[in-house]
Amino acid sequence: MKLNRRAALMAAAATALLPKQLLAQGKTEWAGIKAAGKVRAGAVEAKPWFTQDFASGEWKGLVPDILEAVFAPEGISVDYIDTQWGTAVAGLQSGRFDLMGAYNSTPERAEAIDFTKAIGGLRLTILTLKDNAASFANWDAIDSPDVKLAVIDGSGAARILQPKLTKTTWVATPSSDTMFLELESGRVDAIVTSDAQVADYIASRDRGTMVIPEPVERQPTNIGLRKSEDHELLDWLDTRIAALEADGTMDKIWAKYTSVEGSTKS
Repeated sequence: MKLNRRAALMAAAATALLPKQLLAQGKTEWAGIKAAGKVRAGAVEAKPWFTQDFASGEWKGLVPDILEAVFAPEGISVDYIDTQWGTAVAGLQSGRFDLMGAYNSTPERAEAIDFTKAIGGLRLTILTLKDNAASFANWDAIDSPDVKLAVIDGSGAARILQPKLTKTTWVATPSSDTMFLELESGRVDAIVTSDAQVADYIASRDRGTMVIPEPVERQPTNIGLRKSEDHELLDWLDTRIAALEADGTMDKIWAKYTSVEGSTKS
C-alpha cells in the first residue's frame, strides 16, 4: 500500500511539472508547440554552441543556427532559456524548456531524458603553436612518449583518446583556460579538443595550426528532450535532422563553426 501511494505521489508530481497549457488542452507536447508557434530551448553561454548579445538579448551560434533550420520551415520560433550544462536535465524534466541542443547522449542521461539522432559530430583535433604540425597527421605517430599533449580532464577527448594513446605523455587540466595556458607556455607540444573549440581559438587569437589526425575520431552530439510516451516530437525532430543532412544544410552549418582557412588537415 505504501509503495502504491508513493508511486501515485511521484506520478502526480511528474504531471504537475508538465507545461500547463498542454495539460489544459489535452494535447501532445508536439501539438502544443505547433499550436503556440514557439519552442523553448535551453542555452548556455559557451562558444561556439551559444553566445548571447547582451545588448539585444539575441542568441547566436551553432545550435541556434541548427534550431532555426529545423523549426523555421514550420513557422515555429525558438525562445532561449538561460541554463547550464549540469542542470539541463532538470530543466527539461521540470518543463522549464522543451529541448537542449548540443547535448551529448550518455547512458546516465538517457535514463532521465530522450535524445534525437546525432545532429553532428565533434572531430577530436590537435592545436599546436609549433611548426611541426605534420607530425600530428595520424594518431599512431602521436602515440609516443616524445609527444606531450594537454587535455581537459574528464572531457570526451580524454575519455576517447587516453585509453588508445597509452604511450603519449598526457597533461590533464581542469579547464579550457588552463589547457590553453599549458600550450601557450610551451609546456606541451599541443592540445587535443574538439574542432569547434580549436577553430574558435584560432579565429579569436589569430595563431595556431589545426590538425585533424587520421583516422578521424568523432564524438556525436544530439538534442535532448523530455521523455514522452508518444515520441511524436522526437520522431519529428529525427525526420527534420535527416532531411537537413540529406540536403547538405547540416554540413554547411557545422563548417561555419569548425573550419579554419589555412588549417592543416590530414
